[in-house]
Amino acid sequence: MGALSRTFSIPLVAGDVDTAHTDVGGSGDAPEPLEITLHEPALTADNLGLKTWASSYLLAMRLVLLRHMLPTLPADAGVLELGAGTGLVGLAAAAILQRTVVLTDLPEIVPNLERNVHANAAMLAAHSGRAMTAVLDWSEPAIFFVGGQEQPMHAYPIILAADCIYSSEHAQLFTNAINHHLARHRDARVVVEVPIREAFAAERQDFRGRMKALGLAKVGEGEEIGYDDWSDGKDEDELAEVTCWWSIWAWR
Repeated sequence: MGALSRTFSIPLVAGDVDTAHTDVGGSGDAPEPLEITLHEPALTADNLGLKTWASSYLLAMRLVLLRHMLPTLPADAGVLELGAGTGLVGLAAAAILQRTVVLTDLPEIVPNLERNVHANAAMLAAHSGRAMTAVLDWSEPAIFFVGGQEQPMHAYPIILAADCIYSSEHAQLFTNAINHHLARHRDARVVVEVPIREAFAAERQDFRGRMKALGLAKVGEGEEIGYDDWSDGKDEDELAEVTCWWSIWAWR
């Protein structure tokens, strides 16, 4: 896929989330949805993080439905996104939760991520949200600086991630980063959404086992259907349907 820029609409009313992919409009008195514009450089097999995947869009919309299951954050508490990609989830979270979200990814992904944060600065300000970017390699989670400040262990009460398990190594690396950065109190939460790809069933099971080994347990989960915007090989004009699994984790 070549480079492109596009806008994603995120409803701010729970009742409108279910109709987001249809022609049915929300209630007349509902607040206007978030309009998040993202630049996506040309997609290559080596830089899948430059693409906005279906699971990211689904999680961005689901945050409105999950707000009651997330802790009420102090004014100075931040939210961490792991593997932010183009930034859709983190930007939506900053506006919906009205908090500072730190969007992280690998060095080759962060420049475009930073570009998207700047492009949506007015939207964030209008919703009392703030977003920052930083490089975070899951294999070295302690090497993590935000605004020139080294980040301490166990600093984030909410961690978000979408489409974070698509290789045999990811479950170990991902949970390693969670273990380092998730706050150690009962209200802390990890929110994850991943596509249910048959080829990675073992990796998803590995992820579940590793989360339990850390002392985390699911407090909510479900499945939903989204669409990736390229051909599935059957029809050039048909979107590829993707079933995704979302889950919320808390300390046992």
